[in-house]
Amino acid sequence: MRLKPGVLQWAAVACFCVGLIYALGLEGGAQIGQPITDGEFITAMVLILTSIALGRLSFALEDRQQRSRYGKINRTHARNTEYPALPEHSSRRDA
Repeated sequence: MRLKPGVLQWAAVACFCVGLIYALGLEGGAQIGQPITDGEFITAMVLILTSIALGRLSFALEDRQQRSRYGKINRTHARNTEYPALPEHSSRRDA
């Protein structure tokens, strides 16, 4: 099972939101006179920096998958007339 870039992007968004909410809680506590400890500040910054790292990793993975030689199968080409589809699989009915 391969890791999809979308999973990493959702994880980055989740980490960023949690870190931002935590930082806003710290800021609100500071406004009412509550002291901010180093651990609280480091926790908020680690969550925000983790979200940035996950975002960059997801875009790098997406670029790597697009450049991969073993990507998705290209089915946009026309069928060769020398090798028609099998009659039992064809949607066309010849009488």
